[in-house]
Amino acid sequence: MKALGFIGFRVDDRMIHGIVATQWVPNLKATRAMVIDDEASTNDIMRSSMKMATPAGVALSVIDHTKAVTNIGNNKYANQRVFCVFKTVEAAYELFKAGVEIPHLNLGDVTQNTGETTVLAKTVRVNPKEKEMLKEMRDAGVKITAQFTPSDSEADVSKLLD
Repeated sequence: MKALGFIGFRVDDRMIHGIVATQWVPNLKATRAMVIDDEASTNDIMRSSMKMATPAGVALSVIDHTKAVTNIGNNKYANQRVFCVFKTVEAAYELFKAGVEIPHLNLGDVTQNTGETTVLAKTVRVNPKEKEMLKEMRDAGVKITAQFTPSDSEADVSKLLD
């Protein structure tokens, strides 16, 4: 299903924070920042801190993936400019597996992994499970890139997944 109104999809383990709020959202002229994360959707403290970080005039949604799939399927955001942020690669993968079209996935800050990881960029380390998820997405036509800030060069990391 098409994600009407969506202008970007990013994995950033900090979700809405300085760089997303002050650079990505304004640069993309987003009217809504959306965090799709099951834990954050039920955590009032996390939601409040992200609300404080969201630029004035920009709506914020912090929802779980089930509600996101329903809302996207109902074209709830069709007349908006939505910048979507996932805390984890797995959250992006869940949306993808639910049939939501993600044409391009930007890996921004994926640094919480410990143990065996593959470094895809300075701020992106994925574990073996995430690597397989990203491969599946790539093989289905999703463009996978790493880009920390909008002013950084976009790096195609697709080949690093093999």
